[in-house]
Parts: sequence; structure tokens; C-alpha cells
Amino acid sequence: MTDYKNEYQKYADNAVRTREREEGMGRLRFCLFLAAAGPLAIIALHLLKFEPQRWMAIGIVGLAPLAIILLVVNFIRLPNDAKASAPALLISLLTLVGAAATLAMAKMADLTKLISP
Repeated sequence: MTDYKNEYQKYADNAVRTREREEGMGRLRFCLFLAAAGPLAIIALHLLKFEPQRWMAIGIVGLAPLAIILLVVNFIRLPNDAKASAPALLISLLTLVGAAATLAMAKMADLTKLISP
């Protein structure tokens, strides 16, 4: 007999489990979107030759830690059977790369000097 954490889990069919997995993957995709928004915003600022205000620089640089925190939280909430799947690991890797790119590009574009007191 299978031990369930909660009583209602023994009545969950394949559609319920698939929906939970897709919801978790959607939350991970949102983290990837936030991680990719930082470098895209910095590229747009550079191409438009726009000098950002302090609040805008804080928002752009703040996307990196926000994406990482949400990645950790949403990866923990992901169902166990989906944690080791290739799409989940690829999205996690790309989120970390996007967050690192945000911080590196912010340093190169001198956004970190703009937000420091």
C-alpha cells in the first residue's frame, strides 16, 4: 500500500498530477522571464542611449536576486516527479545564467555605481 502525505492524494488521477506539474513549470518559466528581463532592459538602455534614473536602475538590478529567490521557492514547490526532468533543470540553469548576465551587464553599464549611496 502506498503511503500518502495527505488523504486526498490517493484520489488524484493523472490529470490532476499533470496539472500540478504544468503549474509548477509555469512558475519556473516566470522566473526565467524575470531573469531574462534584466539583460534585455540593459541592452535597450544602451541601444537607446538612455540614462536611467536611480529607481529604474534599482529595478533592473533587483530583477536578478528576485529571479533567484523565486526560482528556489518555486523549485521547492515543484512536484517531486518533475524536479529531475530535463525542462525543469534547463529552465533553472537558464534562470541562473540570466541572473548572472543581469549583474555582469549592470556592472559593465555602470548601473551599480548609480544605485550605490
